[in-house]
Parts: sequence; structure tokens; C-alpha cells
Amino acid sequence: MLNMRLAEQPAPAGSRDVNQLVSWILDTLEFVRRSGDEWTGDGVHTPIHRILCEHMLANPGDGWDAQTLGDELGLSPTAIQYQLGKLNECGLTAAVNRDGWRVHHLRNGSLSNAVELMATEARMVLQQRLQTLEGWMTESETRMAIASEKKDEAPFHIQIRGRAPLVEGQDEMDAFLLDLGLLGDRVRRPTDGSAPLGRLMFEHLLNAHAPLSLDEALESWGTTRPRLTRTLDRFRAAGLAERIPRLDRLPVTLWSALQTQHARRGSDWLMKKGGLSRIDEKVAKKVIKSLEDESFNVATCEKTFATIPPNEQMVLLNLLGGKLPIGWRLCGAKANQVCERVLAKVDRTFRRIKRVAETLEKVI
Repeated sequence: MLNMRLAEQPAPAGSRDVNQLVSWILDTLEFVRRSGDEWTGDGVHTPIHRILCEHMLANPGDGWDAQTLGDELGLSPTAIQYQLGKLNECGLTAAVNRDGWRVHHLRNGSLSNAVELMATEARMVLQQRLQTLEGWMTESETRMAIASEKKDEAPFHIQIRGRAPLVEGQDEMDAFLLDLGLLGDRVRRPTDGSAPLGRLMFEHLLNAHAPLSLDEALESWGTTRPRLTRTLDRFRAAGLAERIPRLDRLPVTLWSALQTQHARRGSDWLMKKGGLSRIDEKVAKKVIKSLEDESFNVATCEKTFATIPPNEQMVLLNLLGGKLPIGWRLCGAKANQVCERVLAKVDRTFRRIKRVAETLEKVI
């Protein structure tokens, strides 16, 4: 059954070093996940790296069993079989039975063919898994009222695993979150038997019409800000969610900052160093007058700044020492839009892997 991870890495542009290119593929597929595992000592690469470089890429049409590889690499057949199992699970290699041994080989006789088959299978499995979002996700155009921040994309990271039979106490959403790696490597299950935090937050995002801020998450689920952020960023890294400024909270945040700084430093400071001199003079005078008359409230703030573009309001808020909350939301009004976003990131990653595989075949 397919079981692989994709972790987007900067493409090794222009490199023709075999070891570097193979290392890039292994890092992208997350075969080496712990620091210190890249080398086994004295400049010798990890077994999985040597299996690919010294055997499968050097002789792509041949097959290898664990005993033969173990003798050449100086490792036990059990250790070699573990590495070969990881290659088989991701779909890069396959195995046939010969004379009582499992003989492993690159699929269809070359690395580029193997990558193409792996990419096709992984994309199909992921697409089928993502189709379940249609039954869970609430359609909402309001959710996407705030424009996406294109510069705020996280490095893509997802797990793709085919659906296995459900275990006791598990439902389809539990399996979905586990198979896509959205609950993390070590799932914390509450002692009272309730759902993990990742599932609770995912259910909220599926039905939310507005972005979820950390303050709202703390109020709903408690725990700590770092843990909430890590949970939300797993959805973001997988392409399911995105992070945006809470422009809907801008009037409240701006009102609070103006009130606080006026009480501390007065009107002159607001006009000179506070940033009001940067905006329209008529608007600035209205703000100062309302603050001095003690009639400045959230509704007045929103109405007064209605003619000022949001980006200018955010600059003013920054000069006042305020900070606009960040929110997380699903990256589409409909389930098919979210699916397209995730699949586009998968396709981009596999295109890079295929280009590297083709380069390897030319230089070996």
C-alpha cells in the first residue's frame, strides 16, 4: 500500500553531482528525517543512499535481494529489508519473488519511469482521499472575503497514504487526518477519550465562515499558543489552509491602538509621530476631535476610516505600536477549490523530482 511523504525542498538548479541529487530526492521524500542520519561516519552515506547510487542507479535494469545488498554494504539483511521496504512503500521500487528471495528493482527499469509511476499513483490516491472533503466542508464565499496573501506560503509538506481498514474507535475523518499526516508524528489523545486537538480545529475550519485567530483558538480549546500554531501550520503546510491578516478586525484593533496612545501621549504625538499626518488631513482631524470629545468608539472608527485603504490603515496601526491579528482559514470557498490547491502543490513537487531524476540518468 502506498505510504509516502513529500517535503518541498529548493530545487538543486544546475547541479550535476550525483550524491547531491540523490540526497535531494531522499530529502524531498523524507527518507532521512532525524538530524545526524545523513552520514553514518567517515564520509559514508546512509544505506538507502548507497542502495540507490551504487546499485539501482548504476544498473537500473537489475534486481537486488536483501542478502546480496547486505553483504556488499556490510549490514544485516533485516536492516537492508527495512530500507527496501521504505522504497517500495513510496512507489519508487517494486519487488518480485525469485528462488525464495524478494528481488527489488526500479519500477519499469529506470528512475524517471519509476518517478512517473510513483507520481501518478500518489496523485490519484491523494485526489481520492481529498474527495471526502465534499461531504464535510461547508461552502462559504464569506470565508474568502479577504484576499489571499501570495507572499505567505509555507513550504509544502504532506503525507500520502492509501486508505486502510478502520480500527476500533476510528472514523473516516480520523483516518483522513492520520493518513495525510495532519495530526503530527505523535498524536496526543486526551485521557477523557475526546477527539485530538487537530481534529477539533479541523472541524472548526471546515465549517467556519471567517478566519480563526489564535485568541479565538485559545478561548475555544485552551492549551498553549505554540501548540495551536503548530497544529494550524500543519494544515497550512499541506496546502489545505492559509494564513491571512484579519482585516475584519482592523477597525477594532486600530480603535484600541488610537485610544491607548492618545491616553498615554496626547493628540500632538498622534499627529506627529503616531502616523496620523500620513493619512488624509480631514480624516486625521476627525479622529483627533472624536478622541478629545471622548466620542471615539469602534463604530466611529470604522466609519471615519472607510475612505482610507486597508494597507494605509495597517501602516498607521504599525506606527501606533499595534498588531493586526493573523487568522487561518481553508484555502477555498468550496471543497474542489481546496483539492485543486493541494494537487497543484503536489504536481509542482513531482515535476521537480522528475527533472532531477532525468538529470541523474544523464550524468550516471
